[in-house]
Amino acid sequence: MNKLIILVCLTMSFSLFSQDDTAIEEVSVDQELSELDTNSTEPTKSEFVAEKPEEVEQTADVPEVAPVPKEEFIPPATPEAAEKMAIQNIETEVEEKKKFNPYKSHWFSTFGFEAMEYAVPYSFVGEKEKFSEEKRSMYGGRLGLGGELYLGAGFMTSTRVEGFYMGTLFEKAKTADPNLPEEDIATTKNTGQIYGADIVQTLSFIWDIKVKNPFMDTYSRLTLEPFVEAGIGKAWAYNQKEFDYDTNPSGGGDKEEYDQSFSDELTNAKVGAGFNLTSSEGFFLYLKATQNRYDITNRRTKGYFYRNGDSPADVDQSNVSTKIDPVMIYSLGGGYKF
Repeated sequence: MNKLIILVCLTMSFSLFSQDDTAIEEVSVDQELSELDTNSTEPTKSEFVAEKPEEVEQTADVPEVAPVPKEEFIPPATPEAAEKMAIQNIETEVEEKKKFNPYKSHWFSTFGFEAMEYAVPYSFVGEKEKFSEEKRSMYGGRLGLGGELYLGAGFMTSTRVEGFYMGTLFEKAKTADPNLPEEDIATTKNTGQIYGADIVQTLSFIWDIKVKNPFMDTYSRLTLEPFVEAGIGKAWAYNQKEFDYDTNPSGGGDKEEYDQSFSDELTNAKVGAGFNLTSSEGFFLYLKATQNRYDITNRRTKGYFYRNGDSPADVDQSNVSTKIDPVMIYSLGGGYKF
C-alpha cells in the first residue's frame, strides 16, 4: 500500500514537472519574439505611406526611353530579282544622263523657213508694157549644223555652218485684151532663185521659265535664249523675166517680146538677232531677223527685146547696176540639241 501511494505521488510530480517546462518554453519564445519586434528597424505602415511620394518624385525624373522600332523583315532576293533590279538601276542612270541640261555644251541641228526680197534691175520700155528695177519676193529654207559652248553665268556661244535656198516658185501671169477677154494675148513669167552657204557665230544668254499647259493643269519647264549673231558667206543668184505679147499668134497681129536674165555671184556679211525657246527634251523653236549686205562680185546678163515693127535686138548691158541695198531676211524654224 505504501508503495502504491509513493508511485502515484511520483507520477503526479512528473506530470507537474513536465507542464512547468512547457510553460517556461512558451514564455521564452514569446519573450524572444517581442524582443525581435522591439529591435526591428523595418518602417511602420505610416512611415511607408509617408515615404511613397518621394519614390514617385524620384521616378518622375527618369527620362522615358523611346521604344525601338521593329525592323521589317525583308526576305532575301532571288538571283533573278537581283538581276532585274540591277538592270532597272542601270536604265535609270542612263535616262538621267540622257536628260537634257541646257547649262552644258551641245551639238545642234537647225532647219527653218525664210523670206526675202531681191532687187533685180530690169529695164524695158515697149509700146504695150514697160519694166524697171523691182524687188522680187523669194521663199525657201535653211539647214544648219553646229556646236555650242557654255561659258558660265548663263552665257552661251555657238558656231554653225548652214546652207540655204530661196526662190520665186516660177511665177507666171496671163492677161487678155479688154476687147477679147477670152483670149490670152500677153504672158509674163518670173523666175528667180538664190542659194549659198554661211558660217555664223552667236552669243546668247539663257534662263529657265515655266509655262502652263492650256489644256492640262500642269507646268512645263522651258529655256528662253535671246541671241545676237554675225556671219559671212557666199551666194549665187539667178533671175529672169519673160514677156510675150501677141494679138494674133498665126501672124499679122501686134507682137512684142522681152526676155532678160541676171546671173550673180555674191559675198555676204550679215548681222541678226532673235531668240530660241528650248524644251526640256532638247527640241527648240527659233525666230530671228537678219540684215544681209550682199556684194555682187560678178554679174552676167543676157537677153533680147522685140518691139512691134522692129527687128529683135540684144538688151543693153553697159549700164547694168551691180549695187544692191541691204536685204532683210526673216526666219522661223526649229532644231534639236544633243
